[in-house]
Amino acid sequence: METNTRDTFLAACEKIAAQLAPHGFKPMQKAQTLRKTTQHKNIHLDIHFQSSMKNWSGSISLWPYLSIHSAVLKKWQVQRHGNKNATGTIFATRLENLTPLKNKNQDWNMAVSNQDQVIPQLCGLIVTYALPLLDKFEDIPQALQDITTHGVAFNEHFDTRHANLPIDFLCCFGSPEIAQTAFDNYLKEQKLAGSARRFYDEMTAKGDAPNKVVTDTTMRAAYQNKLIIRV
Repeated sequence: METNTRDTFLAACEKIAAQLAPHGFKPMQKAQTLRKTTQHKNIHLDIHFQSSMKNWSGSISLWPYLSIHSAVLKKWQVQRHGNKNATGTIFATRLENLTPLKNKNQDWNMAVSNQDQVIPQLCGLIVTYALPLLDKFEDIPQALQDITTHGVAFNEHFDTRHANLPIDFLCCFGSPEIAQTAFDNYLKEQKLAGSARRFYDEMTAKGDAPNKVVTDTTMRAAYQNKLIIRV
């Protein structure tokens, strides 16, 4: 990204941060990441803005990504699994996937002439669809129950096919029993029992297995937490 387009991109990030400040978001990394934390301080929502190396003055891409993290979970992952690269991530997706724009991979053009129109639209999506997601984690027992029953179907727009289940979160904030029930429901709903058995067999035989498909991330976490396949 050329210097002038990067400056324009960062200026747009700062304008977004200013519009979202009244909603409790705090800027980080020159406002490329905006963070809001739950009232109990154990979980936070990050909105991270990425851009393109191919920007020019008339087209400056901004791609918003949403993620839910927990420092408590990260510490638990390090202690439980010895994973020094743990991130404490519970859920992550492109922002649009929680909105009616799902699966469109929209580029938000932050060229100077577009900002007054585009920035309010983007902020509106964040307030309408991202904030309610964080609100779900204000009540952790309820969040555990919802995920156990419905997986990561956080709203009517998100497509849960090929989405991963936050096994570590369920174990850390809940219990192995809660995680097992959620895993059972997940395998039934996603029809992934065969995939789980394939992954478990490979882990047992070789001590490790590559992630051949997206949902192998769930299978790895389930295996590491000693969940069983009973569906």
